[in-house]
Amino acid sequence: MGDTTPNYGFFMPSEEDSMADVAKNITDNFEILGGRGNPTVIPAGGALPQSGNYNLFDMVYRDDPKDGFNWPSAYLLVCKDADWGWHWRPIQAITSPWVTVPSTAIVHTSFEQHPTSPVQIALDSRGWCHWRGRFRQKTVNIASATTFVIFKTLPLGLRPPFEFNHTVALSPIRSAAGKAGNVSGRMFLREDGYNSFRFFNSNSGSQNIWLDGLHYNTAYSWYYNA
Repeated sequence: MGDTTPNYGFFMPSEEDSMADVAKNITDNFEILGGRGNPTVIPAGGALPQSGNYNLFDMVYRDDPKDGFNWPSAYLLVCKDADWGWHWRPIQAITSPWVTVPSTAIVHTSFEQHPTSPVQIALDSRGWCHWRGRFRQKTVNIASATTFVIFKTLPLGLRPPFEFNHTVALSPIRSAAGKAGNVSGRMFLREDGYNSFRFFNSNSGSQNIWLDGLHYNTAYSWYYNA
């Protein structure tokens, strides 16, 4: 006999199950969907929930106007994490509102969110996760060619489907000419949510680490958990 999905309890038939049992294979699942009720309606431009009685893959509807930049859209809750926040994937709209990553996602005590341009995340309707903003060093110099685990493990819904490196910009840069003036770093992300940073030729003193331009598909990590 097939299993059920963890959040909604949809029946998942195995290859050995007969599709002749309509109630088990089809009707019961539609009754579960029917019992979900109408979604919460968010006024145009309103913030999507970051708390409340919502489960993963619950839906809300934001009643935005129909113009060149907005569209009324349903949103699915695909990440609900105490440290990383709640993230809603749009269905009709192209991109979700930007969500500021909570400071609790930073585990290394020598780094913090930037007060005026913090790290933010947005999801789009095609399964991509987008980052922008910066965090900064607080108390110690960034040792060159040293690996730092700065953020906590990424939760399902924000994880990439494969491991990769992303080049990050650091500021301020050195005043030296040529290769000595280059300051850079890389962020390493893995499909299990592990992530780390490594910096090269970095300055003494406080540094800003920019995450603009980080984009990857997250569909692998959330689509099967209905």
